[in-house]
Amino acid sequence: MHLLMRPRRRAAQLPADIEIEIISRLFAALPQILCIAAGLIVGSAIMAVQTGETIFWWLTAAGVVTTLRRIANIVSFKRRDPARKLSLAEARRWEAGYAYSAFAFTLVIAALTLAAAATDHAGGFVLSLGLTMALTAGSYLRTLRYWICAVLSTIAIGTLVVAFLASGDPLYQALSVLLLVYLYSIYESSDYIIGQFEELLMVRRELDFAASHDSLTGLMNRRGLDRVLREAGESGEALGLLLLDLDGFKLINDRHGHHAGDDLLKQVAMRLKGVVRPGDSVARLGGDEFALVVRSVEDAAALSEIADRAVSVVMAPFMLMGQLVTVGASVGVSVKSEQDTTPWTAEVLTRAADQALYGAKRAGKGRSMVAHWDDVA
Repeated sequence: MHLLMRPRRRAAQLPADIEIEIISRLFAALPQILCIAAGLIVGSAIMAVQTGETIFWWLTAAGVVTTLRRIANIVSFKRRDPARKLSLAEARRWEAGYAYSAFAFTLVIAALTLAAAATDHAGGFVLSLGLTMALTAGSYLRTLRYWICAVLSTIAIGTLVVAFLASGDPLYQALSVLLLVYLYSIYESSDYIIGQFEELLMVRRELDFAASHDSLTGLMNRRGLDRVLREAGESGEALGLLLLDLDGFKLINDRHGHHAGDDLLKQVAMRLKGVVRPGDSVARLGGDEFALVVRSVEDAAALSEIADRAVSVVMAPFMLMGQLVTVGASVGVSVKSEQDTTPWTAEVLTRAADQALYGAKRAGKGRSMVAHWDDVA
């Protein structure tokens, strides 16, 4: 029971994106599901014909119903809008739908085992054993969710063990002991394999984060910014891009040293994150260059207000090595309207913002300037 409810090797709590990815993998096992379902339905129907027992017809029908429910659940998941990311709460609801339909299907196999025992049908025992092995062998590789794997295996194998022990046949009773060992091995192996897979996903996540984020400030780097712009372009949403350069940063760096310069960059990053909303993005592109991505805003005036706010927060004094220092900022803004269906690229949007930034610096620095991306498309 300890292994069933409290696996030992898995992460205590998974990051939301990794848990969502693992849950999404549940819905890739349709071929295996169909093969096992065919064995259950056809086998139950054959036993109904052989024995004339109504219970086997009922089990055939139950196999059809639970299989259709599982198929409907998987098809519905695959037909959802792929552009809309799942929240963790939504993913867990999908997981629950998958799990409970799988449990219902497993209960049909368990009922077939008990019916075979009640009718003393040796072929039914063989069929139940085969279905149970097919269902549980490697189930942790198909589900990658310990609780689903453990519950499925416990229902199917546990019922088989009870039926074999109650049969009175020494051979079946001996086999029930082996099945208990097999069940324990499922707990152990699924705990270990799933834990290893979760660890692999977390390591991959850390590597992806390191590749797309600036190590000094923790903000996205240019690669991360390109990914955000690409995703926004694919979704067709309105988008504002703000490129910001610090004015006077080199003087601070030369006068106070690189450590002070790094500290200044970290403080600037923190202030810029306070300028945007949740869901927007801030990136450091290198040196004293930053970028802000404002989603679902196509009003140039609203973006200009955000840019002016960014200039204002950067111009406020910073405390460096016990001294107050000031720098300035210039911002170039480009905007892509949602109504504008002209094809665009991240490079074009960035070039427009860069030209606006250059114009702001030429106009005297410490200000923002807006350019529509189609001016340079």
